[in-house]
Amino acid sequence: MFTIPVGDLINSYDGDSKIFSFDGEVFDGFYEDLKFLKPLLFTIKLIVIEDGIHGIFTNFSTEVSYENKKTGISIPEFERIWKTQIDPLDGDDINLVNTKNMTIDLKNVIREEIIMAFHSENL
Repeated sequence: MFTIPVGDLINSYDGDSKIFSFDGEVFDGFYEDLKFLKPLLFTIKLIVIEDGIHGIFTNFSTEVSYENKKTGISIPEFERIWKTQIDPLDGDDINLVNTKNMTIDLKNVIREEIIMAFHSENL
């Protein structure tokens, strides 16, 4: 559902970019612990960097039920990087480009951001 092909970007030049938008329902059960009560909306700009893809999410919003609480989520902007190879010296290299089919998967990033926003709203 949140897998984006990036082969054309990876094979392009540093700084090349593409913009993708999502505005839609996330079906029950997609995330085991999250239930979406409103459509998920976001835009992501993918930019080629030397060793992967830099993603800038903007206008990220939805409403979810998590831990039996309903919360509106609104995040103006956040960034993530997907690397083509693991760098053992960089502890933040947790998002990898799937180099077999040249895609990135946004699923875990989306879940992480929603849960962090949820906890900051429900302190």
